[in-house]
Amino acid sequence: MKRFLFLVSWLLLVFCVTVNTAAETELKNSYMTLKDTAGRLVTETGHQVVVGDEYLTSENRLYRIYRVTGKTAYAKLVKKNGLQGSLRTGIGAFIQEFFRFDYLRAEVKQRGPIGVYHTHTDESYEPTDGTSSKPAKGGIIQVGETLTKSLEKKGIPVVHSKTPHDPHDGTAYDRSRRTAVQLLRQSPVCLIDVHRDAGPLHTYSKYVDNQAVTKVQLVLGRQNPNFQANNDFAKKIKAVVDKKYPGFIKGIFYGEGKYNQDLGPRTILLEFGTEKNSQQAAERGADIFAAAASEVLYGTTGTGFLNRGSMRSLFWIIVALVGGVGLFLLINRGSLKDLAKEFTGAVGENINKDKNEPDENKDQK
Repeated sequence: MKRFLFLVSWLLLVFCVTVNTAAETELKNSYMTLKDTAGRLVTETGHQVVVGDEYLTSENRLYRIYRVTGKTAYAKLVKKNGLQGSLRTGIGAFIQEFFRFDYLRAEVKQRGPIGVYHTHTDESYEPTDGTSSKPAKGGIIQVGETLTKSLEKKGIPVVHSKTPHDPHDGTAYDRSRRTAVQLLRQSPVCLIDVHRDAGPLHTYSKYVDNQAVTKVQLVLGRQNPNFQANNDFAKKIKAVVDKKYPGFIKGIFYGEGKYNQDLGPRTILLEFGTEKNSQQAAERGADIFAAAASEVLYGTTGTGFLNRGSMRSLFWIIVALVGGVGLFLLINRGSLKDLAKEFTGAVGENINKDKNEPDENKDQK
């Protein structure tokens, strides 16, 4: 019996590890090419693309993968403006914040830092590091340090973990999860997992102010309970950066797996360039990203009147309440009439009813 239980336990363990490895995987020394139904290039990425994955381009065109053949994935256009959020999502976010009373607590609540870490601490840049992988000492760590310092220059506290999670395999996210949990103990406003992608040089290359920089790609896991919140967060980041540096955000890749984003509603994975870009270009990309996205990363953009003072917050709360009451009165006019009749009858007032007025208690033809 003990042998049987041991065998079952071992098989379950193997199954769990196998399932986890199948998700959040990347190609080694290779990349996937995404094409639309007409055969035009959508993007290139080092992620293992599967049917059901989605990609939001820099022009906000949302594609969904419907077929994968070798290292080529074919995608169909599902939405021309995939960045646009739904009204339902916006109302839901407002109600959630409203009932947490964040509008009144905004000025007294102490904000936590931004947490930065690296699941793949070996990721490097060939032109400067001489290799695409340096275990525990990859050039990506310095890119994360540049991002940290750029945010700190704006007065934003950052905790940058350089804990290694080698080797670069399917269980790296399990090891980095422990680091992410440790960062969560410091109550961060958001968590950023800094990576680089894989692919040809041109995929991420861009010039800003006559300097070579790398674009940035955002990555979201489709299989986590916080997907909608993290997606809203990612879209807000892209919308803000697009206004300052159009095309700098390469896109948003929606891949199979979690990427540890089930740990919170403001967790994001950023990719700065590929192994073909230089580390300096990636660092300049990190500096530009920090300057453009710092406000939304720290939660001060997109929150309306959240930090404009308690009195103004209270004013808008009253406006919201009055509007809600007005809407309730408009919807429930019939019920209120009946309530008024009962009330006036209780205090002995006589109301003369027009004889020509139809009786609402009888069916009307």
